Amino acid sequence: MSSRSKRRKTRNTRQRHARAAPQRFDAHAQAMVASWEALIELMAKLGSAEDPETEIQKAIDDATARFVGDVRRFDPLRLIETARLALLPLASDGGRPITEAGAAQLELLALLALAAQPGPAGDQHVYDEVQVQEMSAFVSTAKKDVEELLRLAQVRSYSVADSSDKLALISLLIRSSEVWMRNSSYPEMVEKTYLELLDGEPSVRTALNSELGFDATDALAVLGACHALQMDSLNARINAMRDAIMSAMTADQAGQLDDELTERARAGFLDMFEPDTVRATVAVEDVVERTGIMAERVAAIVEHFRLDLGTMTPMEVLDAFATGRNPMRMRPLIVADSGRIMLVHPALSVFAVRESLEAHLKASAAWNKYAKHRGDLLEVRTRTALGRVLPGARYRDGFEYYVPVDDAEERAGDPAKYTKRVEGDHLIVLDDVAIIVEDKAVALSALARGGKTNRIRTDLTGIITKAAEQAGRIRDGIERDGGLRIEGEGWLDLSDIREIHTIAVSLDDLSTVMTATAELVKAGLLDLDNIPWTVSLHDLELITELVARPAEFLLYLRQRRNPDVTTMFSAPDEMDLFLYFFEAGLWVEPDPAKVHAAFPFRDEPTTAELRRYRRQQSAILSSRTDTLDAWFHLRERGETAAAAEAKPAMVPSPLEPLIDELQSRSTTGWLSIGATMLAMETSTQDGFARHADTLLDNPSPDGKGSSITIIVTASVDPAEGWLFVWATSPVGEATVTAEKRARDYLRAKKHQLGLPRGVVFIYDEPTRDFIGAAYDGHVGPLDSSLTATLNSLRPISEMQRTLHPNAKHTVRARKRIPGNSR
Repeated sequence: MSSRSKRRKTRNTRQRHARAAPQRFDAHAQAMVASWEALIELMAKLGSAEDPETEIQKAIDDATARFVGDVRRFDPLRLIETARLALLPLASDGGRPITEAGAAQLELLALLALAAQPGPAGDQHVYDEVQVQEMSAFVSTAKKDVEELLRLAQVRSYSVADSSDKLALISLLIRSSEVWMRNSSYPEMVEKTYLELLDGEPSVRTALNSELGFDATDALAVLGACHALQMDSLNARINAMRDAIMSAMTADQAGQLDDELTERARAGFLDMFEPDTVRATVAVEDVVERTGIMAERVAAIVEHFRLDLGTMTPMEVLDAFATGRNPMRMRPLIVADSGRIMLVHPALSVFAVRESLEAHLKASAAWNKYAKHRGDLLEVRTRTALGRVLPGARYRDGFEYYVPVDDAEERAGDPAKYTKRVEGDHLIVLDDVAIIVEDKAVALSALARGGKTNRIRTDLTGIITKAAEQAGRIRDGIERDGGLRIEGEGWLDLSDIREIHTIAVSLDDLSTVMTATAELVKAGLLDLDNIPWTVSLHDLELITELVARPAEFLLYLRQRRNPDVTTMFSAPDEMDLFLYFFEAGLWVEPDPAKVHAAFPFRDEPTTAELRRYRRQQSAILSSRTDTLDAWFHLRERGETAAAAEAKPAMVPSPLEPLIDELQSRSTTGWLSIGATMLAMETSTQDGFARHADTLLDNPSPDGKGSSITIIVTASVDPAEGWLFVWATSPVGEATVTAEKRARDYLRAKKHQLGLPRGVVFIYDEPTRDFIGAAYDGHVGPLDSSLTATLNSLRPISEMQRTLHPNAKHTVRARKRIPGNSR
């Protein structure tokens, strides 16, 4: 390319940390650290005993006995309502309705209070006379007691865990999430999905109605009405207390306060926080009136979802709850002797409906139809979500293709003669990118949720391992054969694909497992060479709604599948990882020695680079979803403008206009080009945004076009190297000539450096207009017509000396010397 040429290398592509929001106080992190400190202190205390396991169990027995002794004297329904007010503070607009920790503590308190009673709990049981505010005082200390019980149970789980079991940590993660986490996805989203699941197939809905006397819509309506009526009662008590207190204050100011008004104010205050069982519960008749559902159907729902502890002792309740077998999970409704009902909180309702009705359907003739409907629903929703972020792609959904049946067919290497036909869920192709998606609609079983190692392996194999294997099989076929032979379509040429990603989408929310990719690899559930992005449907849908441009999605997919990322960053939830990606990029410094091995033309790693790599520390991310919660709830309420303002977004980039322009023109490779540019560090992005103006402001005095060439090598994988070129077309040069000259240079320079992909941006010097961009993904030998261009390029050894990092800024400003080779 006869031009003034500047050449620089981007030595890394760290995300734009400098543009991230300023750090602020993190209440979530503070709470997490406080919890860990308390747990570590307890472990150290009990672990120093001569027989730690015996000491831990004794501590649990003693703490349980003390709690049971104290709680027996209270009416459990009144106590639960008092605890609801103390442990589940009302959320502000845009906030979550409950906190996970508060929900877990309240559930266990309620279960222990019910199990501690000598007989059935309810209105007709006679309890000891309690003093004014005695229950409130008890709840304030009971919160700490319940926390201690849960912490002791955690320590016991750690102490008995088999360190040689590769699934031990995953088992603990699953148990912990069952104990502590509620609403890993927004309940509104989950409810819509579950109604589509259970009532979307007519034959399944008919079976539920005929066999149970109700369907999922009815069940959710009844449980929702119970919660709404409880809130109505609470609001009525709040209003009554306020009116009584205001009347007393007004009378007092007027000098007319009497004993009756004083007693009304006192009674209103007490009734607000410690109501009787009637005000704490709901009449079934009121549910019938609120929902309009026939009384017999409501009665059937109440009976189906009523909590039944049977003969469980408080210790058995604690053991079940602490090991992920929460008795309330499928039966969250408490029914008093009088028949009145209450929910401890509404967070379990949606999950109880799905799991309970699915458990029934498994023994029903409708199961096969339900299972098919479940898979179809997941497939359609996954396809819709990906369609939002991959516009213009070619989609193949629910397709069949051929693979070698044995080693002999594979060695023969003729796809036309492969005889084994297999299925794939989604294959999405957009220019040089292929995305392979496998859907898994099966759910984690109750045994697996309870930490049973054998069942965990079986279930996760069905959900994650098989998805990875099936997606990996398609990837292998593309890489081995350059395409796939698809049933009914024939040969699909995919030889232009330079980037393949695999995704496993689960209908079940398995947040703590899906973000623990490194542990899945250690347990043998995933292969290090075949790591898909494992994500729940609801998280996938949220993410595809949040990204502003497809390049952001592809970049997240690249980062999320990076094995180093899954080791470096830990988070309880996928959305925490994604929102941190928006903030700081999920960037992990690659091993400089391995980068140099992958790209030998690069300089030897500097001492500073090696030191920076070694000093990287793993990070545990706290909750980052506060802004996401606000956006979601504003959107759900229909406040469009406010939701648009609150919507989380990626840190802005100066390259966004160019990225959007490439997409609008459907430039070949626009998706991968955009993702690569978004990954770069701040200074590099700023430079990329200025390169065109730099060339146009300083045209070559000899009347020939100018160029800037930049190599991007920020990975240990040679397949991820890129060449970026900015070039100008001088006065009098035809556009077609400029484009051919630029393309030839790009391909020759890529070949010289051994880089698989590159792009050249071409600008017109007289008008300063952007002519267009040319992508090149050619690999292999060059055409003979490019031999002359290749021979005119500066040798890599000379280029290496020119690009020494200490001289980087000097090189950037240097003018082209006439006669210099390129």
